[in-house]
Amino acid sequence: MGSRGVYFRVDETLLEKFTRTARELGLSKSEALRRAMEMFIESTRSSQTARIRGLVRGSRLGLRELDEAYMVSR
Repeated sequence: MGSRGVYFRVDETLLEKFTRTARELGLSKSEALRRAMEMFIESTRSSQTARIRGLVRGSRLGLRELDEAYMVSR
């Protein structure tokens, strides 16, 4: 799989803190950003799974109603 550059703006103070933290951990900024992105994706998926489980547990709704409820909660 290839890689692509991503460009975005960030507050200078936040960037300084991020750079310092990455350096303290022996990571490049690119590697630290990749890890942060992976953690963001995983935490988002985990919270979505919890919401879905909350909808399903003890529910008397059918699959269609559960699907509609999930779409509304997003």
